[in-house]
Amino acid sequence: MKTRPVSRYVALAVCALLAGSAIVMTLQSLALAADGSYYLVRILGDQAVFGPDARLFTNAVRQAPVLASAQLGLSDTQLLTLAHGTGQLLLPAVVWSMAVLLARADRLVFSAVSMTAAVCAASTWYFSVSESVLAVPLTVLVAVLLWRPDAWGPHHAALGATASVVLVAGYETAVATGLLLAGWAGWRAAAARTRMDRSGSVLVSAAASASVLVGVVGLQDPSEAPSGQAFLYVLVSLMPGSMYVGLAGITLVVGGSLFSSGTPRRVAITAGALLIVTAALVYEGTVTAAYEARAGATLASIVLLLVLWWNWRNKRSIDTETRWGEEPLLPLFSVVAVGVLLTPALLASADWARSLDAFRAVLTRTDGVALADEVLPAERQDVLYDWTSSSLSLIVRSRPTDGVLIDRNPSLVPFPPERAREQLSDDF
Repeated sequence: MKTRPVSRYVALAVCALLAGSAIVMTLQSLALAADGSYYLVRILGDQAVFGPDARLFTNAVRQAPVLASAQLGLSDTQLLTLAHGTGQLLLPAVVWSMAVLLARADRLVFSAVSMTAAVCAASTWYFSVSESVLAVPLTVLVAVLLWRPDAWGPHHAALGATASVVLVAGYETAVATGLLLAGWAGWRAAAARTRMDRSGSVLVSAAASASVLVGVVGLQDPSEAPSGQAFLYVLVSLMPGSMYVGLAGITLVVGGSLFSSGTPRRVAITAGALLIVTAALVYEGTVTAAYEARAGATLASIVLLLVLWWNWRNKRSIDTETRWGEEPLLPLFSVVAVGVLLTPALLASADWARSLDAFRAVLTRTDGVALADEVLPAERQDVLYDWTSSSLSLIVRSRPTDGVLIDRNPSLVPFPPERAREQLSDDF
């Protein structure tokens, strides 16, 4: 007997939590965190897409709202910051939501995708400037499309091809994920029974293959070597710990639901639920933790991709003779888990926003150049990120003549503080 799909309202509840959190964070200007302010200065100053060539397509898509707004004559940097957040936060939330809605035919897949989306979003959005924030949900979206047991229609093929093309120059981890998607899409094409399904799968396979080549080229860039080394280090070190605790909890909940015996199933689900709550309680709301979490998010997407492939290969997507009928509350549990995982991220974003308000207030009454850590209250320094205070000063200033706050010992000096006003037109 086949079970009914997850209720549309349950799926929409997950989407609302993801999109609502992204909207709140966008309104709080979280897109400026880390080097987000520097990116915005460069985008507005150059009037062009900014970032490494190997990540050109994801950056072009994410930066399109800012570039379009600037081309239309918008010069208010506060509104441009919202456009920045639309690309960096809201767009990934929309992509995650599409994957959630497409996965609702199966409780296992729906729950795995929903909770993975929440733990990745909560862990990485504090460092939303990373291209992986969009690359990871795009990878999962393509995987969910490939998993779907029914033949692709035109909209499925178009969505899969579009997402795969963006991933061609998305993030260097496509060396791994692109290889997996290319092989799976080729397999699906060979097994397809309709021309649309076959054509769409071939396009996905071709684009995924291209992403592997672009990823390999990107890894050869000497300027990206330190970032790549840091990526591998935090992956091996399992940092931040809260993310891996959350992923372990999700694994226990979803995997435990497959047990046919009641007691092992209840023990696994209960342990998983406790780990998810623990992950929320020990959540690290810092830019550093979010930077480290990009490795865990990539690993989560690879594991989820493999689970979906296994499910598809064994044709167990909606065949639940015994197991799935016994866990009817799993989708509702997933909604609660998504809310639990996102809550500490929203609280951290609110703290960051209060720090930004203090930064803006100090900047307005500062003449010339000042050290940020000297003029900002000690409890309002969440907004500081080693080297970006001068860029942030340009974005949050009330008028071009406002002062410039700088970092005491910056690891990077993108421009001399005395030349800050030259980085952006006084029109902004």
